[in-house]
Amino acid sequence: MLKIIQNIDFKATNKQFLKQLSKDMDIIKKDKKLLVPADKTTNFYKLKPDQYQQLMNKSIHKDYKKAPTTLENSITTEDKNIAANLDLSERIDKTAQNQAFITLKDHKPNFNNNPTCRLINPCKSEIGKISKITLERINSKIIKTTKLNQWKNTTDVISWYKNVQDKQNLSFICFDICEFYPSITENLLKKALTFASRYDDISEHEKHTILHAKTSMLYNANTPWCKRGRSHFDVTMGSYDGAETCELIGLYILSQLQHLDLNIGLYRDDGLALCRKTPRQAELIKKEICKVFSENNLRVTIEANKKTVDFLDITMDLRSGIYKPFIDRK
Repeated sequence: MLKIIQNIDFKATNKQFLKQLSKDMDIIKKDKKLLVPADKTTNFYKLKPDQYQQLMNKSIHKDYKKAPTTLENSITTEDKNIAANLDLSERIDKTAQNQAFITLKDHKPNFNNNPTCRLINPCKSEIGKISKITLERINSKIIKTTKLNQWKNTTDVISWYKNVQDKQNLSFICFDICEFYPSITENLLKKALTFASRYDDISEHEKHTILHAKTSMLYNANTPWCKRGRSHFDVTMGSYDGAETCELIGLYILSQLQHLDLNIGLYRDDGLALCRKTPRQAELIKKEICKVFSENNLRVTIEANKKTVDFLDITMDLRSGIYKPFIDRK
């Protein structure tokens, strides 16, 4: 082995790509502006540090308040109790105090004049991993029993669309749940768990673990923050079980929309339905959808009577029956 290492030969390379990469790295290192990623695209945007901090502060102050001094110890103690109950004390670490950050929602209207962002909290409790596994089991059993359309990816949406018959006589209703993660309340999650109990045996300990995993803190410049309200309940972007929690809430909402006679599905906070009604009837159904979400303290933006939609990363056209990759032509 030693001879092999000693006999390795290196040669100088003169690749244009490597030269350009080196130049780009030097430019980035010397630039005083921050590179901030977009929320749903591969774009990056340059922001001055004070602009970034202004957007960060705006996002935090909207939904958070400074945390009580005793909250961190309280959360850690309960984490330890749950881990001990499951005999996992030696395998679960204390939650690290990771700095929060933002991504820019460049897909939103009027982004250039009024940029909005998504607040990401990387301060993740390890208990969330336990909650994630439990929620995956629960969601799987609900879907298997009810056949509700809870899409996991674009492939699921394409499969659903390809199986639709008589596309020319249908229209789309598409909707987006506004600020889905932060809008989920403890009461709504409890209702969703009660609904889920019809399809799966969920123990009280599992319910407690799922709810406790949502008691979290956010850190900005070493200052701890918590969600406004008495329970400090918070479904955070970046948590281990955030997506699964949203999927459970989505299934609960979908179960309340079954009476509308729609072929409807959800991917996290994006919803899509096929409607065979007249334009006037479709508008009335749109109002019913808004009413169901409002009853659950959720807001949606919604459009009806559409023949073509851009959903996730595909475009679907009911007139031609085709689908194709979505291309942003801005």
